[in-house]
Parts: sequence; C-alpha cells; structure tokens
Amino acid sequence: MLTLRLSRWYLWGVMGVCLTAGVVTWGCAPQESPPPQQPPADVSRRLTALEECITRAQGAVKAVADAGVSAGPLAPINSGIADAQDAVDEGKKLAQQGKTQEAAERVTKGLEECEKLDAMVAKARQDATERRVRAQMASEAETRMAWTVSCVDGARQSFRRASAASVKGADLNAIKSALDSAETALKQARELLAQHDPKGAVGHLETAQMDCQMAQDAGTKAAAPRQSASPPARPRRGR
Repeated sequence: MLTLRLSRWYLWGVMGVCLTAGVVTWGCAPQESPPPQQPPADVSRRLTALEECITRAQGAVKAVADAGVSAGPLAPINSGIADAQDAVDEGKKLAQQGKTQEAAERVTKGLEECEKLDAMVAKARQDATERRVRAQMASEAETRMAWTVSCVDGARQSFRRASAASVKGADLNAIKSALDSAETALKQARELLAQHDPKGAVGHLETAQMDCQMAQDAGTKAAAPRQSASPPARPRRGR
C-alpha cells in the first residue's frame, strides 16, 4: 500500500514538473505577429491620390523656389505638405487597425487640403512676378523722373527766353500751357511714386516729357524769328 501511494505521488510530481516546463517554454517562445492589414481598395485609391498630390506640390514648390520665390511665401505651402503627409500616415494606421471609415475620412480631408496647395503655389508665383514688375517699374520711374525734371527746367528756360524776346500772343500762351501741363504731370508722378504706384507714375511722366518737349520746341521756334529778324551788322568800308 505504501509503495502504491509513493508511486502516485511520484507520478503527480513528474506531471507537475512537465506542465510547469511547458508553460514556461510556451511563454518564452517568440510570438509571431500577424501581418499588417492592407487598406481596403477605396482607402488605397484615396491614399494613392493623396501621395500623388504631395509629390506634385513638392515639385511645384521646388520649381518656384528655383525661379527666385523667397522662403517666406512658401512657408505655408510647406506646412500644408507636411499636414498632407501626416494624413497619409494616419490613414494607413487607421486602416491597419480596421477603422476603415475613419481612415477614409482622414485621407479624404487630407486630399482636399492638399489640392488647395496648387492654387497657393500659383499665387506665390504670381505675387513674385508682380513684385519683380513693380521693382522694374520703380527703377524706370526713377530714371524717367530725373530726365523729366531736367526737361521741365529746360522748358522753363525756353519760356523765359521767349518772354524776353517779346514773343506775344498765341505763341507765348502755347509755351506756357505746355509748361504748366508738364509741371502738373510731374507733380502727380511724384505723388504716385510716393504712394508706391510706379506704373501710374510712369504714365504721368510720359505725359510730362511730351509736354515739356513741346514747350521747349515751341519756345525755340518762337524765339528764332526774333533773333533772325535783327539786321546784320554792316562791314566798315576802308578809307
């Protein structure tokens, strides 16, 4: 009887050791993680469209940067590209978790925001072009301003010469009218240039140039007959 009882204890002991070893072995064995779940077809299509949009936006930003657009205007666009990339990453993560609807909504929103970047890039390019044009117009206005000031000074001298030569009536009035018009246009050009409107300033400077040139030509023409009308000095006869 004692031998039988000892045999049972021994058997139970061996079984306990085996069970413990099995549990420990199973717990320490490497667990194979399931493969990542692929996004559904609809989400996959939206992800592809969003990634293509990001690629286009990155290319457009590089193109305008190479064309001379500064980093400041491009900062919001680069931020939008980063947000779109976040939408790609979050969409993939949600899809792998089986949250198909949430993934689709996140990717769709990211795509809508990304598609706005094309317009932002176009506006940045247009603004840069307009700034260059304004700078060129401002330079042209400054050059024309210097020439026009000199021309108006010459027209004033022509008027004074014509007045001193006793030019009267319609001729003198024509010179004065052209001179007044040139001075008015020059003043308006200065005001527009101070208001950062070089294009408008150039237009008034063109008018001032034409008027002051007209005043100079009229003064020269009016004074010429007076000078030529003076009798030439007679040569003295030898004795």
